Amino acid sequence: MFIYALSGTFYVFALIAAFKMETPLKGLLFMLAVAAVSGLLYLFILFPGISGLSVALMLAAFILRQGRR
Repeated sequence: MFIYALSGTFYVFALIAAFKMETPLKGLLFMLAVAAVSGLLYLFILFPGISGLSVALMLAAFILRQGRR
């Protein structure tokens, strides 16, 4: 039960921070980023092997792409 209260509090603070951004678009993008990170963490909990492999592949692609520049 504690983890639900903690995550709810985090989302409330993220929503408050999104409303205090300079433009509504920045707030929307911030909330989308928070949702993406939360979804990724949820995948780590739900499917540790599959999501870990997919994150490792995405990170490797990002690092290799940065090296080409």
